[in-house]
Amino acid sequence: MTGANPDIHDLALLFEEMAQYPVSGEVRIKYRDGRAVIARLSDGDRESTLREIAYSFSSGVIRFESLRGDRFEVEPETEGARTDHRPVVYLDQCHWSTISNSIFDPALIRREEDRDAAAKLIDLAERREVIIPVSSAHALETSALFDSKRQNLASTILRLSRGWQMRSPIVVRMKEMADALVRRSDVSPHESELDVFTLAAGAMDTNRRISDASGLPPGMAALFERMTSFSAIYDVLMNPEKVPSAKTGWHEHYNNVSRDPEFQARKASQKIIDGRAMAIADVAPEAIAVAQSLGITSVERLSVTLYEEIESMPFMRLYGDAIGHRLAIRANWEANDLVDMLYLGCAAAYADVVVAERAATNYLQRAWRGTEAECPVVAKLPKAVDRLSHLLS
Repeated sequence: MTGANPDIHDLALLFEEMAQYPVSGEVRIKYRDGRAVIARLSDGDRESTLREIAYSFSSGVIRFESLRGDRFEVEPETEGARTDHRPVVYLDQCHWSTISNSIFDPALIRREEDRDAAAKLIDLAERREVIIPVSSAHALETSALFDSKRQNLASTILRLSRGWQMRSPIVVRMKEMADALVRRSDVSPHESELDVFTLAAGAMDTNRRISDASGLPPGMAALFERMTSFSAIYDVLMNPEKVPSAKTGWHEHYNNVSRDPEFQARKASQKIIDGRAMAIADVAPEAIAVAQSLGITSVERLSVTLYEEIESMPFMRLYGDAIGHRLAIRANWEANDLVDMLYLGCAAAYADVVVAERAATNYLQRAWRGTEAECPVVAKLPKAVDRLSHLLS
């Protein structure tokens, strides 16, 4: 081992594994020669749902075990983690529930084809042939459940996602806007490429969490951030206590527009234009922040510029066209529609297959029209498996 403050590659020469036991506050270090050292570093957290958090220096895998015996793994983040080009399958919460039931209560699934499709997706995920990411929408909707139903669903999501996450749609659309503004302005981009589906720590968060890794070498600091971030996600999701969801009034504006006689008198093509304009208006504060981060001080024509560039922004275009379609058919807007519009829209723009509930599938497929590629959104698990069979063949 070299240096007074060894980094992770130095420690890997000596150690096989390090493990933390949140409830007891103990830490165990396993040497490569088989020796093990256990020390108690704190009084522990009696409310934690995790029995063990372990890191393998050999494989780079982070392993979790819950108090009730669920076991999960987080794949190692490597340079160019997405270069394997595994198909990405994004599941709406109702389909995660079907897969969870196939594991914990198969009798709840009536159709044999749904049971078979769930089993196939589980097999593909565990053989690492597909990526089925978790998102903060899944965390939000899972937290509204409680007891074993919540833990069963959380266990299924965490087991099959293997650490893969969909980035916050807010972050994704801000990156789309930044790229569009760079194309139209005399400024240089200052951000690297952004993987929408990633193993990066904290990718689900809109705002980056700050963790104190001061004094640690770069490799150990990165590992500390990963273990802290994923531990928080897994511990919260496996907690059996219900967390009430916040209610927003976002949807009422669109209900008012839908009921407006003047709007309904407009031509269908104009309603699509209106939907895109409303999408840009929705993100105006974010757009200003993006422009300022790029050094663009003149924001008078910012909305016009983004509207003119909306075809180059996959998520924003789909979001705007879905708004236009829903307004055109006078759909009733519910509070949870914001979650669907953001997360299913973002997934549809970037994933290979998206499995949504029927209504969302309908409006996303209609919003997709005019695009050369086939819409990735389907309403049933068997259809998703069929799509995957073609992608994997």
